[in-house]
Amino acid sequence: MQDLRPENKEIVLKINAEELTPTQVRLLKSVNSLLAHVLSSDEESEYFEASAELMKKVAETIKHADYAQRNKKMEYGTQAVEYAIDFINESLDQDKLHNIDN
Repeated sequence: MQDLRPENKEIVLKINAEELTPTQVRLLKSVNSLLAHVLSSDEESEYFEASAELMKKVAETIKHADYAQRNKKMEYGTQAVEYAIDFINESLDQDKLHNIDN
């Protein structure tokens, strides 16, 4: 099977961090690093552990969003994560997770 990986060995992502807190920037960097690790894992245990850590870090990032921080009394961060998990579970149950990258 032909390897369709690009010749370029680096992806540069530019994100305007002007309105992000130092914690949000750290979390964003961590999520991107974990995502790259998951995508390149070649061992089963590493793949599963890194995937779980990625999802945990994404949940933490959602909880540190400005909206969640401004509305801590209502725990919107936790509610948003729970909503997302329910949505993902429904999508998995209905086999609705599809690769849209042609």
